[in-house]
Amino acid sequence: MSTKTLRKRIALVAVSALGAGLLSVVAVPSANAAAPSDTLFISAGASTTGEGVASQTLTSAGSLSSGFVSKTSTNGSNFGAGPAGYTLTGGLAGTAVVLAGAQIGFALAGSAVDNGTSVVVTGGTLVSMATATGAVSVNGSSTVAVVAGTTAAMIGRFKVSAAAGTTATLAAYEGTGITGTSSATNGSLIGIWTFTVAPTSSSGTYSAADSSIYQQAAVTKGTTAGGNAGTTVTSYDVTSRIDNGKVGVIYFALKDAFTAAVTTGTISATATNGATVNVVDSPAAADAYAATTAFDSLTNTDGVGFVVVNQPVANTAGSTTVTFTLSGEVLATKTLNWNGDIASLTYDADNSNNMFNNGATEDSAYGWSGIVYVAKDAAGNKVNLTTLPTLSSGTGSLVGASLGATQNTTSGVLQSAAVGYGTATMVVPTSALNGAGTYKLKLSNSAGTSIYSAVINATVSNGGLNSFAAAFDKTSYAPGEIAVLTVTGKDVYGNAIADGTAAAGLSLTVAGSSTAGFFSVGTACSTATAFYAGVFKCKFAANTEGAWSYSVDVTTATPQSATVGSLKITSGGGVSNADVLKAIVSLIASINKQIAALQKALLKK
Repeated sequence: MSTKTLRKRIALVAVSALGAGLLSVVAVPSANAAAPSDTLFISAGASTTGEGVASQTLTSAGSLSSGFVSKTSTNGSNFGAGPAGYTLTGGLAGTAVVLAGAQIGFALAGSAVDNGTSVVVTGGTLVSMATATGAVSVNGSSTVAVVAGTTAAMIGRFKVSAAAGTTATLAAYEGTGITGTSSATNGSLIGIWTFTVAPTSSSGTYSAADSSIYQQAAVTKGTTAGGNAGTTVTSYDVTSRIDNGKVGVIYFALKDAFTAAVTTGTISATATNGATVNVVDSPAAADAYAATTAFDSLTNTDGVGFVVVNQPVANTAGSTTVTFTLSGEVLATKTLNWNGDIASLTYDADNSNNMFNNGATEDSAYGWSGIVYVAKDAAGNKVNLTTLPTLSSGTGSLVGASLGATQNTTSGVLQSAAVGYGTATMVVPTSALNGAGTYKLKLSNSAGTSIYSAVINATVSNGGLNSFAAAFDKTSYAPGEIAVLTVTGKDVYGNAIADGTAAAGLSLTVAGSSTAGFFSVGTACSTATAFYAGVFKCKFAANTEGAWSYSVDVTTATPQSATVGSLKITSGGGVSNADVLKAIVSLIASINKQIAALQKALLKK
C-alpha cells in the first residue's frame, strides 16, 4: 500500500468517526489542576476514546480534542498540567490548524469577582458547556455561552462545522458588562483562536517547504550528533568538508503543510561509494559506530531524527551521496565530502621567519619567530589539525631547538581547512651556537606515520645588534621617483640579526619636506621598526630638484658612527640644469682653446 493511500485511509477513519457522532462529552468531576486565571485554554491532547473531551471536567487538565493538527502562531504558551495544550491571555490571538469536523476541548477562567465570562464562536457550535457554580447561558444557535456575575471556570467543546479551506474562531471575554448572551462581547478580550480547516488529503502529507532535511556539523566518533540528544541543530546545510575519521550527520524533521509532524511511513537512507549509514531517532554516543551498512531504515513515529554517515574509505579523501526516502518516495539527496589523513607538510618560505635569536622563546622580546606551514591530504585538500607540528632533525645552530607548544593567536595556531595554513614559533635554547642551521617540520597522522617537510635553512643570531650598514638604492633620482633606504643589521659574529629585532635608537634624517627634497611615504621608519631577513627598508618620495643630504644611525653594541651621504634629484635623465650649464661652459672653453691653437699654427706659416 502506498504512503499516500495509507494516509487517506487514516484520514477517512477519523472523519467517519466524527460523522458517526462518536465524539460526545460526559461531565465528570475531577481533581486535576485548574487553568490559570484570565486564560483561554485549548487542548491539543488527542482523545483515545473517540470523544472530543474525554472525562470532561471544569479544568483544562481534563480536556482532550479530536481533529487538532497543529498550532501555527507564535502566540499560545504551553499549558503545563494534563494533556498538551495552549493558553492565550491578555487579548492575544493564536492560530492553529484542525481537520474538518474537529471537536476542540477548551477551558476558560476569569479573575474579578463580579465579572462575567463568555465564549463566542464562528464556523461551529458550542456543546457540553458547564461551570462549577451558577449556570451557563447558551444562545439559540449555540454560538455564544455566558456565565454572568461569577468568576467560576467555564468549560466546553467547540464542534467545528466550517468547510475545508475556511476558518472558524473561538473567542473569550471577561467584564462586568457581560450579563447575558446579547452582551457577550461587552468586556475585555482574554484571547481568540482562529482555526484553519485543513483538507484531509493535505494533513499528514509531507511538505518540502515546511520540512527540514539538512547536513549538520560532523561529529567525532563516540559523541552525540546534534548536541544534547539532538536538540541543537542548524536550519541549513553545513557543506564544509568533513575531517578524516569523523562522522557525517543529516538531521530531518518531516512536516505537512500545516507544520504538523508527519508520523507515518518508513524512513530510509542509502549511501554510495562504500559509505555506511544509520538512521536513528535520537543519536547516542554509540550511534556513530553503528553505521555498518550502505542502507538503513526506521519506522517513522515522530518525523524527527538523524542519519549518521561513516567515511567511505578510512583515512582517504572521498565523498558519498546519501538518498533520503519516506516509504520509497525520494525526499532529498545530500553529498558529503571527507578529507583524508595528513599526507604532506609544507613550509611557507615567503611568509615565514628564518633568522632567529639565541635564547628565543614563545614570548621572545625579539618579536614573533613565526613559521607558517600547510598540511594537506593525498588529494591536495587542506585539512583541519588537532596538534601543532614539532621540530625535527635540527642541525648546526638549531641543534636542541624546538617549536612552541602553546596554541594562541601570537604563537602556535593550528591549521584550519577554512584558513588553509597554521603557524608555529621557534624556540632556541641559550647556547654558544650561532650561524647557519637546518631543520624539518614534523606531524603524525592518525595511522601514526610521521610526515616531514623538506629541509629548511635558517640562521641563529647570538647576541643583539652589533653593527649596521645603510645605503640608498641610487644616488640620483628624478622627481616623482621612490627612493629606498636599506638598513642591514648583524650580530657580533657577522650573522644577520634575528627577525623581529627592533631598530633601537634609530635616528633617521633625510633632508626635505612634503614640498621640497625627500619626504617619507608609507609607514615611516622608527625605533619600533623591526629587522626581517637581516634588513629593514624605508621609502621616500623624491620631490624638487637639488642636492640633499641624509644621516642614519642605530644603537649598536659596538659604538658606530652614523652613516651619512648625499642624494640628488634631477630631471632630464638624471642631469641637472647646473650640470648642463657646467658642460656648456666646459665645451666653450675647449672650443676657444682649439681656435687659439689653430690661429697660432696659421701664423707660423
